[in-house]
Amino acid sequence: MDNVLAKPADLCCLKGSFHSGEATGSTIQIDGIDTYVAKPHPDRSNGNILLFFPDAFGLHTNSFLMMDAFAECGYLTLGVDYFLGDPVTKHSLTPLSDPNFDFESWKNKHLKASEQAATRWVKAVKTQYGTGEDVKFACVGYCTDKLFQPEQRSRTIEILTENNKQFNMQVFANVGHGFASRARLTDPYQKWAKEASFKSFVDWFDFWVQKK
Repeated sequence: MDNVLAKPADLCCLKGSFHSGEATGSTIQIDGIDTYVAKPHPDRSNGNILLFFPDAFGLHTNSFLMMDAFAECGYLTLGVDYFLGDPVTKHSLTPLSDPNFDFESWKNKHLKASEQAATRWVKAVKTQYGTGEDVKFACVGYCTDKLFQPEQRSRTIEILTENNKQFNMQVFANVGHGFASRARLTDPYQKWAKEASFKSFVDWFDFWVQKK
């Protein structure tokens, strides 16, 4: 098997539905990079920070609403624009059927650049927000890579087990790639799967950030 388990973005990353709703956060700059900030209500804040890494569509309504939801669960949530103002949606809202959108060119432009931007951003976030003794960081990311096939999942479990790591893995049948951020909400099963995925993230974070 190829030693690289997470592959670059593919056409599957361009599928899914756009959601509607009113975002409640704000956008600031951290080390020159646009950052969406969703703040928890003071009465619900757990004092911890969640780093949000968006899908190939970047910081768009779906991302904003999810970050707002994480904030409602108590986390100061920071979302990075690691495409530096050039997400897929800047070029097309229908990238799979738009003959004028060159996905390969876009992907090649951002493959390394987004990684470098994210690395720089994380360092700046830790400097700016990680000064408290009790502050803990969690992170969540959505699809910017190829489908995670059964062979890759099995190898991932093997690696984690061999290294005695704690992990949790969920697999949902009959949903499309990117369902956790771009599910078709008019489909009851897709909506449930998206919400179940979100809840599992929050449960995982809540457990681990509370451990001393």
